[in-house]
Amino acid sequence: MVHLRIPLHLIGLLLLMVISSPIAAQNPDYIFHFDTSSSGPSGAVVTTRSLIDNNGGVLAGWSIAICYDSSMEVVEAVNGSAPNTSNAGGPADFAELSLFPGFGVRQGVVINFVGLNDLPIDTDHEAIVMQAQLLGPDDTFAAIEYCTEVFPGDSSNSENLAVAPGGIAIEPTTIDGLIEIGGILPFELSASPSASSVEQGGDVDVQILLDAPVENYGFSFGFAHSGAALTLLAADAGAALTALNGGNGPAFLTMDIDPVGADGLVVGCLYSLSDLTTLPAGNGQELIISHYQAVATAPLGITTLDFTDTLIPQSPSPPTAIVVSIGSTSGVVQTSGTGIEILEGVFGVQFTRGDFDGNGTLNLGDPVNLLDYMFSGGTASACEKNGDIDDSGSIVLGDPVLLLSYMFSGGAPPAAPFDECGIDPTEDDLTCDQFDACP
Repeated sequence: MVHLRIPLHLIGLLLLMVISSPIAAQNPDYIFHFDTSSSGPSGAVVTTRSLIDNNGGVLAGWSIAICYDSSMEVVEAVNGSAPNTSNAGGPADFAELSLFPGFGVRQGVVINFVGLNDLPIDTDHEAIVMQAQLLGPDDTFAAIEYCTEVFPGDSSNSENLAVAPGGIAIEPTTIDGLIEIGGILPFELSASPSASSVEQGGDVDVQILLDAPVENYGFSFGFAHSGAALTLLAADAGAALTALNGGNGPAFLTMDIDPVGADGLVVGCLYSLSDLTTLPAGNGQELIISHYQAVATAPLGITTLDFTDTLIPQSPSPPTAIVVSIGSTSGVVQTSGTGIEILEGVFGVQFTRGDFDGNGTLNLGDPVNLLDYMFSGGTASACEKNGDIDDSGSIVLGDPVLLLSYMFSGGAPPAAPFDECGIDPTEDDLTCDQFDACP
């Protein structure tokens, strides 16, 4: 018996192609191409994407094989948005991606094993996102292409195929790409929160930072967040901006915390209007500090904040572009947003039950003071709840009796919170305005 070795990336596709039609010549309605818009000098790492146009119909899956020349090296490859979201918003049932350093990248995708979901008709579906290091000299190009290749460890070719529903295999039109080597490294805008998590109702700040490979003259960007999770309270100039012009700050700085029809921050800045003051090259330069409060009813979990070019400061202004000015032109700008975890909030004043005088200790004075308050016009506690020993929602004679029983007769301890500071777990009419013994 002869045992055939089937490459892993084709296993899923074969499930679709058991009744496939013969592959015809390259079909112009299905195009595999690249986004090679990112460029940089020799040694830079740039982002390159493999994209799919399927104008001819929906797709059930695909196979991609990518090769590149010695002027570049793909150092990282991950599945793009198409395999990650095309299965009813979730990842494809089968999505295998392999990187062969020095050779190429291979991907095989089956969206849904039983054909319930497909890749819809559209252009620029993102199949693969690659980080490529440019190795060639400046003022040259690195070549990247779709190929038929036997990668290391394989015994058969990896191919480029589009698979329609019903297992119809289609040879797509493939368009090779060229990545320009030269110019300057890209600028990078990034976001750094003051904390990785915040409770509902709590405050958190986010720094907007700039990595600048060369001096620059100004910038603009939008920075969006979810209004259901966070409220943007204010925004201030960061240390890099306040130090400009002898400590007087930039000549022009506008910040809009209430853009039209959206939640986010819009910033535009020119460092100087006359003498061409610049922000020097450097990494981690603090441009803006934005101040947020988590909404009291915010959904629990990670909420994202990210840079965008769609926010409109005030009508009829256009959307604000993501730009870093380097004079008569703009530099290439890469962005990386951030995420903050929303935790369940603790609302109310913390206290310890039974500590009626609020001095931080439980002793005989507490039941005595509680009885004095109840029957002799004694001083009331600023936190009524700590006198409700059984958490019944009211203060009655049984409360000091229960406290004395616990202290001297081995009775049950007061209801929570007792051993440590906390919030009353029961909603009732008793108040707690202040309790200095707890933070």
